[in-house]
Amino acid sequence: MIEPHELADGATADVAPVLEIRGVAKRFDATQALEDVSLALHAGEIHALLGENGAGKSTLIKIITGVHQPDRGEILLAGRPVAIRSAAEAQRLGVAAIYQEPLLFPDLNVAENIFISHQDRGAVVGWREMYDDAERILAELGVALDVRNPARGLTLAAQQSVEIAKAISLNVRILIMDEPTASLSAHEVQELFKLARDLKRQGVAILFVSHRMEEVFEIADKVTVFRDGRLIST
Repeated sequence: MIEPHELADGATADVAPVLEIRGVAKRFDATQALEDVSLALHAGEIHALLGENGAGKSTLIKIITGVHQPDRGEILLAGRPVAIRSAAEAQRLGVAAIYQEPLLFPDLNVAENIFISHQDRGAVVGWREMYDDAERILAELGVALDVRNPARGLTLAAQQSVEIAKAISLNVRILIMDEPTASLSAHEVQELFKLARDLKRQGVAILFVSHRMEEVFEIADKVTVFRDGRLIST
């Protein structure tokens, strides 16, 4: 993970963004989903993205995660231009996303879901090592789950914790949280925010998408507003 540069008083220094979007545009038939959008995310920062439905938030997320390709503009990671052509490429670059409805395999256990994208672990599963690694990652997050239990029986909040653990296992540098609190209780929201702040302290850049203003003002260091596919203000 990327460590934020800190000043003597603990404030984050003005360093180069870990992710920078420059002049990105995307059209779908007659709809201009994004037009000349620029955005910067810094390590150790929670950056909220606000906007009505149709403002372009989801399109931007899909471009960052490799689902869509921009018509023009560029993406830079740690100052270097990159082309993110697939979700697998995004993961390789340290970009991950969690959504309102987690994308887990219900019949696989917690550990299997955490490491499902790890092609480097070989064709033969070392079960003891995988369970130990999964327990270590969850312990770092302060999450108590039995890694041998199937994902099917997990609460929504627990499923999101597994998604975050999966991102950490892939050495996440940029984590996108797309409306993650929409179906959570107030207590579960606070637990999620605790995880987000822990990741922030570890130097992860978090893009937090929400419609709930009170949550944005509680969790975010910076806020960007989209309207009709354009960036209005940061």
